[in-house]
Amino acid sequence: MSLTVRDLDSSCGWYAEILGWKELVRGRGETTSFAHGVLPGGLSVVLREHDGGGAEPFDETRPGLDHLSFSVEDRTDLEDLEERLTRAGATFTPTQEQPFGWILAFRDVDNIALEAMLGR
Repeated sequence: MSLTVRDLDSSCGWYAEILGWKELVRGRGETTSFAHGVLPGGLSVVLREHDGGGAEPFDETRPGLDHLSFSVEDRTDLEDLEERLTRAGATFTPTQEQPFGWILAFRDVDNIALEAMLGR
């Protein structure tokens, strides 16, 4: 999975601090800078900054990605994530119980909608 970000260094730091993302390689293409890494559990995430990229933050009401959801192992993972989000001053909705499990909805530094979920 690849996400377009406005500031690669800032996003790399945020994903590492908040989600435990581990950067594996950083590089430069013809028109982009990127960092490839993995989240705990093995999900591959590439963060990509395009040259002359837009200054507009993410908006899920435009065509494209609505939100990215990933699974966690247990309720402690959700509690720990909520604590990290609070310390970082991130925008989030506290963990909520739903018919299918528990979700924690939050935003990254570019306003990209993310969700951690623990299914039943």
